[in-house]
Amino acid sequence: MNTTYINETNTIWSQKMLHISARVWFIIAVFGQWIFAFYVTTFYGTAAIEDNYQKWNEVLPHGYTEGATISNVVVGIHLLFAVIIIIGGPLQFIDKIRMRARSFHRWNGKIYLVTTFIAGFSGIYMILSKGSVTGWISDISVSFNGILMMIFAVFAWRTALQKNFVSHNRWVLRLFLAVNGVWFFRIGLMLWLFIHGKPVGFDPETFRGPFITFLGFGQYLIPLGILEIYLKVKDRKIPLEQWSMTMVLFISIIATSVGVFAATVGMWLPRL
Repeated sequence: MNTTYINETNTIWSQKMLHISARVWFIIAVFGQWIFAFYVTTFYGTAAIEDNYQKWNEVLPHGYTEGATISNVVVGIHLLFAVIIIIGGPLQFIDKIRMRARSFHRWNGKIYLVTTFIAGFSGIYMILSKGSVTGWISDISVSFNGILMMIFAVFAWRTALQKNFVSHNRWVLRLFLAVNGVWFFRIGLMLWLFIHGKPVGFDPETFRGPFITFLGFGQYLIPLGILEIYLKVKDRKIPLEQWSMTMVLFISIIATSVGVFAATVGMWLPRL
């Protein structure tokens, strides 16, 4: 009897702590993403209002090219959609909004899926037309990220039409992480610099090196890998696995918090 009670209690607490740790990480991540959205809106928006598009190139190499109208429009759309995605995406996961404002949830979801698909496509177009500072390996990693965004958006839309909401929710989660690859790259880089106190594993002048290559793919593959493990552990409901996953999320909470802080004070605020 006592053994059964202990096992049941352990199962209940492991599930509860897994849920809490996932929610805490989500809140910290959204807070960090909204800081990033504020930075993107203020920096790029102010430059556009002042008709000083060359300022974009201070942060986004080859972001603005004199006379390249189509290319510049694509960059502008990509930046605009990035802000819409970062602000609107997290609202889809808030239970009270989903339950009490279903019409808003549906329309915001449609906007989210369409904009993420276009952002993925425009990101690939930008890479193909302008390239990246970090070389062809980075071009491949960013392009693959864009492809994943489009694939996840299509499956999220399809499962919603089929009213398969469990599967739909999981595809949207995958999309949410893939879309924020750029954000993960920045907080990952700043976390790395915060830990080492100096550039390690890459050349700060050329912005190339093994760590940048690793981060180029890791910016979305690591979060997606953690998500897939989390979903399996959540479904299996084995206490030991859930406690282990909770520890992984606890480490992720610390890493994300430090990365957001470092990126905010070291990268975003100084440019505003």
